[in-house]
Amino acid sequence: MFNLQHALRREVCILPKPEKEMPVEQQRQILRDQVASAQINLYFDLKKVLGEKQGVEIFRKLYDEGIQRIRSRFPGGKVPVGELMKRELVSFPVLGFELAVEHQVENGEDVYCEHVTKCPFLETAKKMNVPESPCDFLCNYDVELAVKDKRGIWEIRSRMGDGKGECQFRIREWKDE
Repeated sequence: MFNLQHALRREVCILPKPEKEMPVEQQRQILRDQVASAQINLYFDLKKVLGEKQGVEIFRKLYDEGIQRIRSRFPGGKVPVGELMKRELVSFPVLGFELAVEHQVENGEDVYCEHVTKCPFLETAKKMNVPESPCDFLCNYDVELAVKDKRGIWEIRSRMGDGKGECQFRIREWKDE
């Protein structure tokens, strides 16, 4: 327990709290930046410590493990693409994404087009001046993993990291053919 008299005898100074608290939106932005930079730093740190090939391999394994942990919370290990899109519309803005999802039916099949117009990973990577686009090691691998795990048929149509105005993903349910 903190003893003020003891602290004063030792000439310890207690700093007062700032008069003005940090605005909540500024706090959120700091947390968003930290989440994005943690993923980016992990990727580059693994490559630096383990070498290019092994670093990327371990990053992918860790990414896969994280996705598996998330999926384990879903009934049956996965949710339909439409439900996943609804969940992304709720959770992604918390992380700093701006997105919209279109739903269409093509030849009797549900097709979703996800439009991302703000990406905290891309913004943070630009601030950090990293040599690779996070699209290459986050989005590309996320799409690859979704197809591998049969979570859906994902197609990247455009990426802001390539200079496009938005990231666009076309997503359909997985069908065993």
